[in-house]
Amino acid sequence: MIIKRNCLFLLDKEKDKTDAKLRYRIKWEGNTVAFNVGYRVEVSKWISEAQRCKSNTYHGKKKVSAAIINRQISHYEELADEVFYTFEQNGTSPTAEEFRNAFNLKLGKIEEKGKSLYEYYDEFIIKERKEKSWTDSTYRKHRTVKKHIQNFAPNLEFSDLTEDGLNKLTDYMLSITDDTGNPSLKNTTIKKDINIFKWFLRWATKMGYNKELAYETYKPKLKTIPRKVIYLTWDELMAIRDTSIPEEMGYLAKIKDMLLFCCFTSLRFSDMQNLKWSYVFDNHIEVTTIKTNDPLRIELNKYSKEVLTRYIRTKGYVFPRISNQKMNDYLKTLGKLCNIDAPTTITYYKGNERIEEILPKYELLSSHIGRRTFICNALMLGIAPNIVMKWTGHSDYAAMKPYIEIADKAKETAMSLFNKI
Repeated sequence: MIIKRNCLFLLDKEKDKTDAKLRYRIKWEGNTVAFNVGYRVEVSKWISEAQRCKSNTYHGKKKVSAAIINRQISHYEELADEVFYTFEQNGTSPTAEEFRNAFNLKLGKIEEKGKSLYEYYDEFIIKERKEKSWTDSTYRKHRTVKKHIQNFAPNLEFSDLTEDGLNKLTDYMLSITDDTGNPSLKNTTIKKDINIFKWFLRWATKMGYNKELAYETYKPKLKTIPRKVIYLTWDELMAIRDTSIPEEMGYLAKIKDMLLFCCFTSLRFSDMQNLKWSYVFDNHIEVTTIKTNDPLRIELNKYSKEVLTRYIRTKGYVFPRISNQKMNDYLKTLGKLCNIDAPTTITYYKGNERIEEILPKYELLSSHIGRRTFICNALMLGIAPNIVMKWTGHSDYAAMKPYIEIADKAKETAMSLFNKI
């Protein structure tokens, strides 16, 4: 939920005075509130378009510098965003009184009462999202987890999170059903959600809000199967590269280019979307990854260079902007068009039930497949894992192990072909 609002700093001009009170007016969904910023501003030294005082100017009888007033303006903007984020987290829109109270609380004008666990979770999401530059995906994951936990126990307290309490939370997540009455969450999803919740608990412990430490050693007792690595074989990758896009499906041409570029550079979807022409050089690209902040230099091969030739160099982004969800949808369409339809078995657990699904491979394509495809094919070509890791930014071999196992199995299968000669 995003609350649309209009926020303006206004001068309350008075007759025969050269300065005026600075006020902050906020409007949203039929509500209006205004706050006194606490400074008087010289009318002639105010830039209404920029919502700031002119640089190197002084204001009011106390001759307060523009730098101090402008910092306060930025502070008020940040507080307003934090208040709106809090209400957005809860899926509600505040009344004028609720917003005013929350804003004054952040200003320190109202004494703060003890917060609930969920209010601390909101604080965590707001602060960490801003400080760590979360992706939208990370933000959505925490909102989903918080919603699950609120449904489990609306009045949950940190002291409830003993091992027994965490087991009850896990049991609750196992009991969540879909519209048909069947369990809706895979065991692997529940494990991930518990780990996401632990992320918040570690922060709350560090901040001094949480004293119950059972989460540190807690591991839900759930049957899981290692996730199958879905990637494109070299033949499938070439099939996508060589398939012509019908005119009526022209929108897939750029999707195809973005996929190919990830498959030949190892970039994550987020880093591909963030790639600017200023990061592109004749024979390599330089990026700082969004997920891990790793600075990487990735050499360009003939396939990645070929993709770039189809785009005009500008001062902006290389590829068009698209949401991860839309990219995933379009990739399935592209895969079907390119006959990437090998039957693929996916096995997982929901509770104690082992489930096997056989799906055409195109239904399993997602934005992650580019990076996985690069790693698997690079290893199968005989490129040393330590070199591949320099391109991908992996810091240890543990993360590379599933890909190395795939490459080893492929080599074993290839060697067996000699036995048929």
